[in-house]
Amino acid sequence: MMLLHSIVSLSDIFCNTDMTAPEITYRQINGGILELDGTSVRRLISTDPRLYLDPRYCPFSEYKD
Repeated sequence: MMLLHSIVSLSDIFCNTDMTAPEITYRQINGGILELDGTSVRRLISTDPRLYLDPRYCPFSEYKD
């Protein structure tokens, strides 16, 4: 959690110059769902703990079909 006291407006501090939203897609894998940002893994949604140990589904890794 971050606490910020400033006289500058938050929109000036946290401005986002890239206004395009990332393309989020979901892929169903055996035992879970992958959330992808383009070809990069954002997160894994699963109840199987073994999938979280698999390096193919590690966040920020490249996903290959």
